[in-house]
Amino acid sequence: MSTYRIEIDQSLCSGFGVCAELAPRVIELNPSGNARLLAGETDDDVVIEAAASCPMGAITVFESATGRRAA
Repeated sequence: MSTYRIEIDQSLCSGFGVCAELAPRVIELNPSGNARLLAGETDDDVVIEAAASCPMGAITVFESATGRRAA
């Protein structure tokens, strides 16, 4: 099982919220309505789907061990 590091580019986030629905243990919407990380790393593969679901491309996921982009 891989561990993933997640980054959110706040300048791109428009607060659609699909990411928070898909990965609620890792991402939530802050009071301003933008995505915020609850955990910077996770082994939950759902973060790859959450990143892919972002219409703004604001979420990037990296494999922690290699630093290689996973999504």
